[in-house]
Amino acid sequence: MNNKILLTALMVIVLPFPFLIAAEAPGATLPTSTSQASQLQRPTPPPSGTYTGEPITLDLVNVELFDFFRIVSELSGLNVIIDPDVKGTITIHVESVPWDQVFETVLKSHGLEKKIEGNVVRILTKERLRAEEELTQKLKRAAFLATDTVTVTRRLNYAKAADTARALEKQLTERGQINVDERTNTLIISDIASQIDTLSNLASLLDAPERQVEIEARVIEATTNFSRDLGVQLGLQVGNTTRDRNSGSGTVTLPATDPTSSVGIKIGKLVDTVRLDAAISAAERRGEARILSKPRVSAQNNAEARIIQGSRIPIPVTQNFTTTVRFEEAALKLTVTPQITDQNTILLKLKVENNVPDFTITVLGIPVILISESETRVLVENGGTTVLGGIFVDSNRDQKNAVPGLSSLPVVGNLFKRQLRQRDTREILFFITTRIRS
Repeated sequence: MNNKILLTALMVIVLPFPFLIAAEAPGATLPTSTSQASQLQRPTPPPSGTYTGEPITLDLVNVELFDFFRIVSELSGLNVIIDPDVKGTITIHVESVPWDQVFETVLKSHGLEKKIEGNVVRILTKERLRAEEELTQKLKRAAFLATDTVTVTRRLNYAKAADTARALEKQLTERGQINVDERTNTLIISDIASQIDTLSNLASLLDAPERQVEIEARVIEATTNFSRDLGVQLGLQVGNTTRDRNSGSGTVTLPATDPTSSVGIKIGKLVDTVRLDAAISAAERRGEARILSKPRVSAQNNAEARIIQGSRIPIPVTQNFTTTVRFEEAALKLTVTPQITDQNTILLKLKVENNVPDFTITVLGIPVILISESETRVLVENGGTTVLGGIFVDSNRDQKNAVPGLSSLPVVGNLFKRQLRQRDTREILFFITTRIRS
């Protein structure tokens, strides 16, 4: 059976689709069918790997590729245009295989590509497709380089122009640039017109006012028992729960920390700042606590706030026969970075540093600075208070008691005098209250 008879037989048995429009070879005539009158929409091949076409059966030997694609065109209703560079023959035998699977397989086996343009499928070689794509890219680039640039200015109200410029740099095309006028906090943006709107909208989005967080800190120096007593009074929700053996009632206390360590962060949460101030005032009257400072600062969302209490130690530095003075901080520092969450809670990044000069150890008369620091994160409710502790301060005090006259007698004078060395350990506590401000 020759190819024409085979094609006619296949069309009679399988063809459920209207006639397609295919590229005509010289001297070739396209077969006609009564189904052409239906004028149905021509299908396009689905993406590779998804085959939904009607099953077809083909048995071809050494048939020109042009004729094969024409057969598929007839059986599927696919509109096909074949480039002149597509040459070769094919031998194929398939039974009840989706036509789109046969179509894709033959393209791969012969190194061909398809290019869908509307409802027409163009078949061409990979080399021709690559050359056309390269030409298209060159034309696009030439048009891009020939496009005039536009310059606009954006004066910012809230954001820093330099920070905003860094954020926008990655959105510029290669023709674009951003300059900053720091005096007026203004962005000067130059780029092609199609990109200017995008950059301007991003600048407006970034120039939004950030909510502020008011941070109030109470820095307390207290006895080591004050933390436990405060936990009992205010019910701090932190630490180990201990149960009174006699009453069976539970009390919550701050977790214990080894007094020999300099820093061991302890965290608690409470809300009632009125009761907190009352408890601190009562402890001050008993001599169990002392307020070192009570600073209050406001910080923007995700901006750092610092609280420092201490001194700076002058250190002479000699270099090239010239002596200068450098100051080193010996201070208690608290660094707070608030982040407002979507639930209107506040995530605090906290860093505590306690740098204390030790005059018992000196180098060239300059005391050694003992450094202790710790970092943590804690989530606090709006208006709530978090407690940090674990920084201990040791102080030694010498006390001398003597009986006047008798204590100065030789040998027996030691019986009438006494010298005591008392060590006092106190803990530094930070009570940090945060409130969101509009």
